[in-house]
Amino acid sequence: MAQAVRTAIASGEHVAVQAGTGTGKSLAYLVPAIHHAIAKDTCVVVSTATIALQRQLVDRDLPRLAKALKPLLGRTPTFAILKGRRNYLCLNKLHGGEDDPEDELFDPFQISAMGRAVKRIHEWADNTQTGDRDELVPGVPDSTWRQVSVTARECLGASKCPVGDDCFAERARGAAGRADIVVTNHALLAIDALEGRAVLPEHDVVVVDEAHELVDRVTGVATGELTAGAIGAAARRLGRLVDQSVADRLAEAGEGLGLVLEDLRPARWEELPQPASGALSAVLNAASTCRTSLG
Repeated sequence: MAQAVRTAIASGEHVAVQAGTGTGKSLAYLVPAIHHAIAKDTCVVVSTATIALQRQLVDRDLPRLAKALKPLLGRTPTFAILKGRRNYLCLNKLHGGEDDPEDELFDPFQISAMGRAVKRIHEWADNTQTGDRDELVPGVPDSTWRQVSVTARECLGASKCPVGDDCFAERARGAAGRADIVVTNHALLAIDALEGRAVLPEHDVVVVDEAHELVDRVTGVATGELTAGAIGAAARRLGRLVDQSVADRLAEAGEGLGLVLEDLRPARWEELPQPASGALSAVLNAASTCRTSLG
């Protein structure tokens, strides 16, 4: 397998390999990948479907290989893990950057499971070097983590965020940009390929591990979801950044869409029904006005 991967990298061809668990697949593709990255001074991306495999690569396989290959390659190979923004602690949100009643943090001293978990996250935030959710042990439920993290769409951006210089997600991207091997997930790989914005560092080779999961993960990324609730949440956030009447217009458009969808029979639409088309146009126009107001 290692020879087949090496040949594929050299020729630019694709190669598909299937083998059982525990047969050494990871080592077989990592050795030629590392050699290529260092020989060509480039980056190789390794994409997986599961966090468990990402951790195996970064915590076990790559450190061992880096040590073993250093005498042969002339330097220690470098590697990094890169995840979606939601996987990293947002310091701005943790320290009260969001005031939305539905999103704001519970009082850390409140006698509740979530309150105790948030208090523990505050303490962890003072010591963590990565802000990576997987390093918080024991972990916390998704409902709690949402209180201290943001999606890419919710992020203010490093240049606008008051704590952008300390952003864990941006630090992870910086580390990935300097690494020989970047371990990521299928979702980020799909975003990098489909959405026209670079979320992964420049690379010339991609290794897709757990490739049987790739189609479902790419489909999930390529599928968008629009709900009245999501529009309402966006309007509430925008109410702090633009004129309230502009945000109210978006909220009203979202409510209108919700009413229209309730009256329509669930089905696959080959063409937009007229009521839905009108409601979506209203949402689009209101959103465009909000975007213009944001400058």
